Amino acid sequence: MSKNKNRFKTLIILTITIVSIIFLSGCTEENNNIPSDKWLFAMDDDNVQYKYQASGIPTLVIIDKNGDIIYYSQGKQSKEALIPYIEKAKQGTADSLAESVDFTVTTFNNQTFTLSEKKGNVILLDIMGVGCPPCVAQMPDLQEIQIEYGNEIILLSIDVRFTGENQQKVIETYGEYILL
Repeated sequence: MSKNKNRFKTLIILTITIVSIIFLSGCTEENNNIPSDKWLFAMDDDNVQYKYQASGIPTLVIIDKNGDIIYYSQGKQSKEALIPYIEKAKQGTADSLAESVDFTVTTFNNQTFTLSEKKGNVILLDIMGVGCPPCVAQMPDLQEIQIEYGNEIILLSIDVRFTGENQQKVIETYGEYILL
């Protein structure tokens, strides 16, 4: 009888251990999806600046799930100014200003980003440069948006080589924000 009791205890302990491992591994996967304070950066290798007529930087463009531009503005923008448009883009209730123009860039974490393949997502496109004081000043607001919205939006900053910079110069300047 005592032998069966020990087997039963061992079986209970083994079951609890297995259930705990499964539960903890599920929690770990979930924690990996916690929104990061970092986002995608790329160099403007597809003339995005010209495709979006960004004569001034920073230029911010919000693209809704349908691929329509619902917000377009040049100059530094605050989080408070952007949030209502992001919300409308998420809900699909924003008026379309124009259809977005497709482009493909390689992000700093070596992923190909093609805008048309991201249809169904809300995109916050930041056309910026290293030597641009308003671009630098805007980064903390974009970071707050990234933290708040996480995986609900895709934030992409594209450097237009405003002062002839390369990827390393962008990383040196904005590294605290860059998803590598």
